[in-house]
Amino acid sequence: MKYLGRLVWSFAAVLLAVAVLLATLRFGLWNPSYESVKAQYATAPSQFLQVGTASVHLRDEGQGAVLLMLHSSQTNLREWDAWADVLKTHYRVIRLDWSPYGLTVNESEQYSMEHAVELLEKLVDQLNLPKFTLVGSSSGATICVIYAARHPERVAALALSTLPLAAPPPSRTDPRVTAMGWAHRVFFPDYFPRPYYQWLLRGLFADPAKVTPELVEWYYKSNNTPGTQQRIASYLKADLQTIWKNTGHGDAEKVAGPVLLQWGDADPVLPAELGDSAKAHLSNAKVTLIHYANAGHYPMLEIPEITVRDLQAFLSSVHSATP
Repeated sequence: MKYLGRLVWSFAAVLLAVAVLLATLRFGLWNPSYESVKAQYATAPSQFLQVGTASVHLRDEGQGAVLLMLHSSQTNLREWDAWADVLKTHYRVIRLDWSPYGLTVNESEQYSMEHAVELLEKLVDQLNLPKFTLVGSSSGATICVIYAARHPERVAALALSTLPLAAPPPSRTDPRVTAMGWAHRVFFPDYFPRPYYQWLLRGLFADPAKVTPELVEWYYKSNNTPGTQQRIASYLKADLQTIWKNTGHGDAEKVAGPVLLQWGDADPVLPAELGDSAKAHLSNAKVTLIHYANAGHYPMLEIPEITVRDLQAFLSSVHSATP
């Protein structure tokens, strides 16, 4: 009887500890503050530019022909670190966080690809940019296509990695990621723990060993500042009702001029055959499609030296590089 009593009390203590943990997660006690993440990741040459209702986090480096870079979902301008270090020696490289991601804050609280395109339009006008090349990854690449379709006079070329022109097809997901996603929705909707990003990223890389602790850390921190997950949920819901409902195929057909498509064939989100489909839909453009067998969803993170070399070769045919 005494043993049973101890067992009951131990079980009650575990339940209480779990309840306290879930409560602290739900009420944001584990979320890193925006200011702490800003202090860590918005070091030089980062700057903040007020563009309409948005305070835009961007980096503007180098001289020469302009490359304007848009990251994929759930990440930020750091996605381009390795490429930017190489490209800024010959080009003016501008990369930004587009809301709801990264350190850009938009007071309008409106989030979708459509609003990201509007933000891009305002930024280009405000910076008074000459004709430029748009460089984009995943959903950032979709935004590039929409912008180029609407403003062909501003865009010299497109360089895109893993371009979705419709909602991505269902894909196999690590069961731990699925379980954590369920727990997130039910118990702590504004927070994902570090292991979630480690498991998620390892599933998106062809070689999971290339997922570094530093990469996991900046995914974890930049996606967990207070309110970020709610903003991301609003963004995804809006896209399902607009861009993904209508698909981006029509915009792709309006794009003219040179396009580079770089595709990681081990990408579980956008399989290799979608690269050939995207090329077919870019029917009025001159498309160079390069497949990489040893890369997943983020070729610029996983095999930066190879992919930036191919990008430089493409850019040299479009722009005159500045020595």
